[in-house]
Parts: sequence; structure tokens; C-alpha cells
Amino acid sequence: MTENTPNEQQDLEKDETLDAKAKKRKKKNIVVLVIMFLLLLCLFIVQCQLDRIKQEALQKQQQTELEARQNYILDSLRRMEKAKMDSLASAEEARIADSLRAADSARIADSIRVADSLANLKPEINKDSLRHVRDSVKHVRDSIRAVNDSLQKVEQARNDSIAKAEKARLDSLEKKRVQDSIRSSDKTPPSAEITPPAGRYYDPIKLKVKCDEIKCKTFLSIGDTMNPVEAGKAVEYNKTGSVFYLAEDSVGNRSKWEEAKYDMASDNVCGKNAYPVPVGGKTVCVDAYEYPNEPDAVPRDMVNQEQAVELCKQAGKHLCSIDEWQAACRGKDKGRYSYGDSYRQNKCNTNTKAVKRSGRKEQCRSWYGMYDMNGNLWEWTSTTSKDHPNMFLVAGGTWNTNNESKCTDSKFSFYPQNQYPSVGFRCCK
Repeated sequence: MTENTPNEQQDLEKDETLDAKAKKRKKKNIVVLVIMFLLLLCLFIVQCQLDRIKQEALQKQQQTELEARQNYILDSLRRMEKAKMDSLASAEEARIADSLRAADSARIADSIRVADSLANLKPEINKDSLRHVRDSVKHVRDSIRAVNDSLQKVEQARNDSIAKAEKARLDSLEKKRVQDSIRSSDKTPPSAEITPPAGRYYDPIKLKVKCDEIKCKTFLSIGDTMNPVEAGKAVEYNKTGSVFYLAEDSVGNRSKWEEAKYDMASDNVCGKNAYPVPVGGKTVCVDAYEYPNEPDAVPRDMVNQEQAVELCKQAGKHLCSIDEWQAACRGKDKGRYSYGDSYRQNKCNTNTKAVKRSGRKEQCRSWYGMYDMNGNLWEWTSTTSKDHPNMFLVAGGTWNTNNESKCTDSKFSFYPQNQYPSVGFRCCK
């Protein structure tokens, strides 16, 4: 191994020192660049915030100027209308006064001429004529007084009519101003709801779209959104496919198009108030309503599990199992609720203080045609709990279980021999 000479050693040390200084400068430059980048980023954020504040102030100023301009225009219109009415009233009063003065002058001149003519007649004739003239003058004065009274009444009626017209005009302007103000501030679209809800049906149906606001227009379009028609009145429908619907409020806000899918089946093999549901490769007929399975009937509660089994048996059916019950509730799309995956408080009877008659909540319908499977009453099933073999599962929730009234949830805390005011059942076949 060859040793370095002193000069070479010094050169190496010098190179190492230069390399160390270069690395140090490089690190320093990197740190400076990072600091500069952070400063620029901070400046950019501050500038964006200032621009936003400036934009908000400008919008507020423009809104204030617009309101001031509207108020100034309204005040100008009121002043112009008042000046016009005052001018018309003054002209009418002057015309009436001139007419009365001219009529009085003419009558007085005629009376004087008559008096002068009578003064040249014989005394005995003159007395009777003067008496007649006095009576005529009195009659004329009474007539003038009556005319004046009539003119005053006409003038009063005219003034009242003008005042009413002015008040109506100002009320109309104020109403329009309020409506314009509401129109400019209301940006919230209404909520639309189609009835009957999406699902399978076996007879023609009548579609109608409802709105959650009072003055509201509704529309539906069959197949796509290209041919909307007003849906305030029922529209006959008997076709498998999609129906799109929306609502428009009184100030022009529109909801988004929503889709409802319908399956118009040809034959119901289950008979009255029951519909077929596919369960594990077979078809089960599930009652459309909670027992006694009649629309608008009060559903049966205060019945234990054994009584529910016996009542279904008497009807030629059996108490639904948990699998049958959940299949009917979840529908073909396997939703968490009978109407979809998201909880909607107004769809079913899940947030009240008492049970409702069967089918009253029209939107609380599963795809296959079962009503009130979420809320209203818990429902006994024929399935025992895996963890508590002596207890049977109940499903669906009751009138106050809110978003816990799911198709997927069940309970096993009900003893089969007990009766409860919040537990009913439905039958299957």
C-alpha cells in the first residue's frame, strides 16, 4: 500500500473540507427553500381568506343597495299615485263648485227678472204672483239643497272608492314585495313522494305524486325523465318498469328526479290479502297485513306465541318463521327497511304513541306487498332463539322504536306464554 506524500495529504484534507462546506451550504439552501415555500403557502392562504372576506362584504353591500333601491322605487310610486289622486280630487271639486255657482247666478237673475215684471202688474195680481214666486224660490232652494246633499254623497263615495283602490294597490305592491323577498331567499327544494310506492302489484294502479309543501306542483315521467306530465291527479299505470317523479314549489325550487320501480305481475297464487315471497328456493304466501289480515283493521295484540300459532292454524296457515318474515320485509333488494336502506321517520308508524290501523301508512309497504313490517307492532315468529331455546324471536319493532324498527333486527326477550300490548303477528302459508 502506497503512502501519500505530505502535499497529497494536504490536498485530500482540503478536498474533504470543501466537500463538508459544500454539503453544509446545500443543507442550508434546502432549509431556506423550505422556509420560503412555507411563507409563500401562508401568504397564499391569507390572500384566499382576504378574497373570501372581500367577496362576502361585496355581496352584502350589493344586497343592501338592492333593497334600498327597491324601497326607493316603492316610495316614489306611492308619492306619484297620491299626487295624481290629489290632483284629480282638486280638479273635480273646482268643477263642481263652478257649476253650482253658475247655476245659482242664473237662478237669482231669473228670479229678479220675474220680480221686476210682476212689480208692473196690478196690485191684486202682484200679491198672488209674488206669493207664487216666493213659493217657487223656496222650492228651488230646497232642490238646490237636495242636489248639494247628493253631490256630497257622490263625492264621499268617490273618495271612499279612491281610498279603497289606493289601499288595494299598496297591499298588492306589498304582497308582491314580500313574495319577491321570499322567492329570493327560499332556495330549499320541496320533498316529493309517489303513491303507491315502488313494488310488485297484481292489478293496475293509479300513480300520484305528493309534495310536503302547500302550494306545490308535482310531475312524473314514465320510463325516463324526458316526458314529464303533471301528477296532481291520479295517472293510470299497468306496466313493469321505472317511473321518475319530482316536485316544484311556488317559488320555482325543484327536487331532484327520483326513481320508483314497478313490477306488474299477472297472477297472484296466494289469494286474498296475501302475496308470494321467494324463501330458500320455495314460494311462501305471506299475509299483507298483521293479523287479522284486513286493511284498516285494528291489528291483534295481547296474544301470546302459542295463541298466535293456533290462530294461524285455524286460518289454514302457520305462524311465519324469522326467515320468511325477513324475506318478505327486505324485498328483492334486501333493504334494511321495507322501503329502502335509509330510515325515514314518516314512512312507517315508528315514532308515535299508539298502534295504527293496518295499511294506514301507505308508504310502509315492502316490495312484495306486505304492510307495517317496520313499526306498529312487534310480531311473533315460530323461530326460537339460538341462545335462549325457551324463547321465540319477535321482529319488526313497534310504534316508538324509531330507526331500530329494521327488517334485519329481532328480539328474544319475550316469554312465549306472556301477552304484551305491543306484540302482534302475521301468518304465512
